[in-house]
Amino acid sequence: MSIAQPTASRRLLELERLLGCKLALRTTASFSLTDEGLRLVAEARALADRWAGLAERVSDARSRPEGTLRVVGPSGYGTGFLTDAVTDLHAAWPELRVELTLTDRVIDLASAGAECWVCVGEVRDPGLVRRTLGATQRVLVASPALLARIGPVTIARLPSLPCVGLVPHVMGTLRLLDKSGRSRMVSIDTPLRTDSLLSSYRAILNGAGIGAAAPWMCQADIDAGRVTRVLPRWWLEPVGIHVAMRPSLYRPARVTALIDALRHRMHRL
Repeated sequence: MSIAQPTASRRLLELERLLGCKLALRTTASFSLTDEGLRLVAEARALADRWAGLAERVSDARSRPEGTLRVVGPSGYGTGFLTDAVTDLHAAWPELRVELTLTDRVIDLASAGAECWVCVGEVRDPGLVRRTLGATQRVLVASPALLARIGPVTIARLPSLPCVGLVPHVMGTLRLLDKSGRSRMVSIDTPLRTDSLLSSYRAILNGAGIGAAAPWMCQADIDAGRVTRVLPRWWLEPVGIHVAMRPSLYRPARVTALIDALRHRMHRL
């Protein structure tokens, strides 16, 4: 905020006097907010969002993506279409700064200091607003070396064959769909499992087991013969891809521009 620490302390004390309650607990070694302080922070952010939106509407300013956009996404999809969308966005708006963090862990948007989180699968935080971008298809693939060792893959044999698990999407039971809309529930054994899409696909290439992959990731390897699609008449249930954000009446133009870029890339996929 470009102010000295004593100035910040004085303003906080003045705010406590104005409201007649303690907002923070301070010692020489620690600083924490009281319940009243936490509630005030949440309400103040909402007021700031409303004021920013009102100021923009009243001034009739042209909405331009500017400032720094902080995005969190999954490591596997993040190195693919998410990075492509971010580079599209930066090319369209060169003055916009973008910080992209890739992780497969569940994160807290506020703690991460990010404005949006690109999620593959269910958004489990009910406090976030979700915008659906689309869904990605997935197929089952295996290395030729593994298929030479285990023989033909059928739905009946699948439960007894080794599979590479991808937490939480490929484990326990899979729902398979065909083009006519029929579905089959199949149990799978995953002696090797990981929460990383890139790691699971690497294990598939190494012959560790049958696994799931999106066509954008595996098609080049299928064409080159490095992996083979198994059960070619069946697909796994599509997985939704969403952008999750904190609720707000005012959304910066940079976030809207990112959502548009993501939807464009998803449409191309």
